[in-house]
Amino acid sequence: MNAERKFLFACLIFALVIYAIHAFGLFDLLTDLPHLQTLIRQSGLFGYSLYILLFIIATLFLLPGSILVIAGGIVFGPFLGTLLSLIAATLASSCSFLLARWMGRDLLLKYVGHSHTFQAIEKGIARNGIDFLILTRLIPLFPYNIQNYAYGLTAIAFWPYTLISALTTLPGIVIYTVMASDLANEGITLRFILQLCLAGLALFILVQLAKLYARHKHVDLSASRRNPLTHPKNEG
Repeated sequence: MNAERKFLFACLIFALVIYAIHAFGLFDLLTDLPHLQTLIRQSGLFGYSLYILLFIIATLFLLPGSILVIAGGIVFGPFLGTLLSLIAATLASSCSFLLARWMGRDLLLKYVGHSHTFQAIEKGIARNGIDFLILTRLIPLFPYNIQNYAYGLTAIAFWPYTLISALTTLPGIVIYTVMASDLANEGITLRFILQLCLAGLALFILVQLAKLYARHKHVDLSASRRNPLTHPKNEG
């Protein structure tokens, strides 16, 4: 199958998925947290698969996965919620990566090759390799779900990408899941407020450590700091 046919086939699949999502009300689930919680609870073991499927769909369509991480913490608790969210996030980012790679670099570059996000990521990988991937996963320079597609167009190998994505995603998932579980079970308490402050401090320290790592490895992030949303003319 040539590149153009792959693109048309992918568009057809996306259209069918969107229709199915609309027909079965899956988009409503992503915006109706109480309904989502109830459905997952009532689905038993199938609820695990449903949760992971919704996570993958949300990621492929560039929807924020944070609401599903929160739902996972509320429905499954801190430990199982963290495990399921980590599995779901890893599978979702891998699917986006493989989809971009399957469609082909030459074809997709026609549409996104001149975008600031892709150019910054490609240059970063060419200059700094894995170090750049680690840093962009820890420091919010680009939208996370867009990164998944962009890295699929670079020379980075699949397994290092997948492993690093899982490891760098874990801290945020743990914090979101634990906080959501505690809030659902105990409400807003002094303990919850203290945990929230500590979680914010932990994320701040993690980002600062990532920046120190960038300096140590001589990774130049200056070209990546421009917000692409403020430069729409350069996006494709």
